[in-house]
Amino acid sequence: MDLDVVKLEKKRSQNGILVEFLKETDLNAFNKKFKQIYVATILPGKIRGNHYHKKKSEWFTIFNGKVKVVIEDIKTKEKKEIILDSSEKHLYRIFLNAGVAHAFKNISDSTVVLVVYMNKIYNPKNPDTYDYKVL
Repeated sequence: MDLDVVKLEKKRSQNGILVEFLKETDLNAFNKKFKQIYVATILPGKIRGNHYHKKKSEWFTIFNGKVKVVIEDIKTKEKKEIILDSSEKHLYRIFLNAGVAHAFKNISDSTVVLVVYMNKIYNPKNPDTYDYKVL
């Protein structure tokens, strides 16, 4: 089980920052077409995730804080844990394939913002989300 973490540069101007989250060339590397982007938050001390998807792959970028990321391959039970801290200069993008259980815990004092790209459009009648506690 590979964990694909990409360092993303924060480009600063007098107006704020700009981060190039995901480009067509990134998707082409995985033979993916655009489907859906969403934004979620994690309050201090809280966990988002503790599930996996059978069909969806996701790209996550963490803004504003520090998270503990725990992933586990549901077939092999291989488990990995990393800490990501959005610094002054960089953010990180994480790619997770279908079949990888994941959880993100906010270990900072401020709200973390996640920007997430999914390769499938969310369907509330068939959410493709299966509980699986990793954290």
